[in-house]
Amino acid sequence: MRTMRRQGKRLAVVALFLFMLFMGYFWPFQIGLDEVRAHLPSFLDREVQSVLDRLPPDTDKNLKLPLPEVKYQCDFYYDCVVGLGEYNATFWILNNTGKDDKFVADIFAAELIMGMTTRVSTEGGDWANAPDPISMMTHTNDIYKTNDAAHAYELAKLEKADYVFVPYRGLYTGWWLPKEEVNYAKFNDSRYFEPVFVDDNVTVYRIK
Repeated sequence: MRTMRRQGKRLAVVALFLFMLFMGYFWPFQIGLDEVRAHLPSFLDREVQSVLDRLPPDTDKNLKLPLPEVKYQCDFYYDCVVGLGEYNATFWILNNTGKDDKFVADIFAAELIMGMTTRVSTEGGDWANAPDPISMMTHTNDIYKTNDAAHAYELAKLEKADYVFVPYRGLYTGWWLPKEEVNYAKFNDSRYFEPVFVDDNVTVYRIK
């Protein structure tokens, strides 16, 4: 009898594992955060709200909680993330900027810049251990997204940045920022920004 129970438990574990494997790799399925919050204890819900309060405007709407769906979460990384122009820009950075110069960049570009030139950015590397990384993420996101050149300039100065690295692709600032939501026109405002390097899919601007 005990042997049958043990075998039954083993079969249940294997069945659960196979179900999770299927969910993870073949069923891109998400649960709305609001649906989950309805069942959370009040103290946990307050913690969730405290995090949401620090997100950029409008990014706290219709949030999804991914189950362990590996395929859904990793499809983005299967494609080339940074372009050849961004790679070429690192040689210009290496030869034309100071070692202490700082860049506004999304996480992918920041890792590229750091690896190729040792220059730091508002994100990337060990930035998550810096004081208030959510503020850095929010400022970086807003610099790319805002329509207001003066506001972008003020945020860049607040982060003590010298350059803005502007690739023409979707960005990952800690939040996914589709290319369509990036306002490129404001960087052409010569009162605040000066283009110093241009390639196929990237422009580097000096912050005045």
